[in-house]
Amino acid sequence: MIHALNPAERPNRLTLAVHTITLVILGLSFVSGVLIWRGVHLQQTYSETPIWLRACVVFHGTLNPFLCGLFGYFVCDHIRLGWQLRANRITGLLMEVCFAGLILTGIGLYYSGGEGFRAFCVTAHRILGLALPICLAAHWVAANRWVQSTAAASAAR
Repeated sequence: MIHALNPAERPNRLTLAVHTITLVILGLSFVSGVLIWRGVHLQQTYSETPIWLRACVVFHGTLNPFLCGLFGYFVCDHIRLGWQLRANRITGLLMEVCFAGLILTGIGLYYSGGEGFRAFCVTAHRILGLALPICLAAHWVAANRWVQSTAAASAAR
């Protein structure tokens, strides 16, 4: 039975390398996104584009294939196994909805034709971008609690 496993040896546990890659890619995406937000604000305020804004937009967009690959990895491996373990379903679902929403609204920003839809994508992308670190922190806390409760239940047997 999968629940009898030592929580430290659970099959969906992320390796240090996957943790590191995830945090680096998400961190770079978050920081470059905040810089873009700031650059657009400066552009609107002073009617002048900051010299660094285009580089941030290109860098942020360049991260997209890596983020999509990371999303695919989580869906195919981490989430599938976590679902079988009945671990952190709510926070995991919030994470993936937020992650998928960022990918979809990012696509909408690049390829939308209408100004109204683009405005929606900008707002949704910003909200989801701010929500992702919160969802990630909540998922991490829930994972630690799940590991502790599973370890306690295993020790009681």
